[in-house]
Amino acid sequence: MIENLKMHYKEALITAESPFKTDVYSWFLTEAETFFGIKKDHLSEKETSLLSSLFTPYGTHLNDMTDTQAFWYNLLFLQQGSLSPDQFSFSECRFIQFYADQPITDRLEFQEAIQALLPRDTIFLWESDSSGVLIETINEEMAEDVFYDEITVTLTSDFYTDMRLFIGQTHPLSENLGSLFHTEREWFQKGIHFLHKQKVYQLHDILPILLLEDMNADFRNQLKNVIPVELQADRELLETLKVYFESDLNVSNAAKRLYMHRNSLQYRIEKFIEKSGIDIKHFHGAVTTYLAILDLEHFPDS
Repeated sequence: MIENLKMHYKEALITAESPFKTDVYSWFLTEAETFFGIKKDHLSEKETSLLSSLFTPYGTHLNDMTDTQAFWYNLLFLQQGSLSPDQFSFSECRFIQFYADQPITDRLEFQEAIQALLPRDTIFLWESDSSGVLIETINEEMAEDVFYDEITVTLTSDFYTDMRLFIGQTHPLSENLGSLFHTEREWFQKGIHFLHKQKVYQLHDILPILLLEDMNADFRNQLKNVIPVELQADRELLETLKVYFESDLNVSNAAKRLYMHRNSLQYRIEKFIEKSGIDIKHFHGAVTTYLAILDLEHFPDS
């Protein structure tokens, strides 16, 4: 669609990460969350109306926001404005990003539901009909545990859409907060792409993928060879070991997650140790093998 518009409007159409020269250009937001602007003197009233029906005109998403929400939206999504530590009553914050695989039809009900499930005060921002972020305000240590997996189950059940959450790091209020948010936003997108079976993500879930992406292909191929060739095609065994690693090397917990007898899981672990020569019951062996399994799973052609 954008390419067709470029052919029509030519130099009068530009794209950007955030709008600028709003007195010269009319800006629109695509479903892919990118902005494009068309010079106002190249648009008729009818064309503007048509584009507004196909895309989100810049500014309309701000109409229902409070001043606080508009400030944070501009800071995080448009990277406009500045923040000073004494500007708010809280000193730290955390970004809890959400994504639904279907548009949320009742935005107000969803906003109230997700804020009620979290123990702290939050500032709620929509990014699109199916995604957004809650800014969790922090003044003291977390007073209680939050079971985010249960929150996703509740939201999925209530709103008939598959929910995913990314729980960010705790950040002090600073001028680079917008940049930190965008980094975590990229991590969330990596999680959705690579760890599609998972519903809740944190940095430690995404970090192995980031490490593998930054490795050169030759090293990744060497890493694959940690797993004996005859076992590389045994997907059931590798998935079993992966769950074992993700269960903190606890055989009983992993067996419960796999609906498997503890002795059967223990047999598979011993089988792998015997054939590979790597003791995956200990941290270093487990980390190396876990990365090798992820490499086989997500980068098979490197």
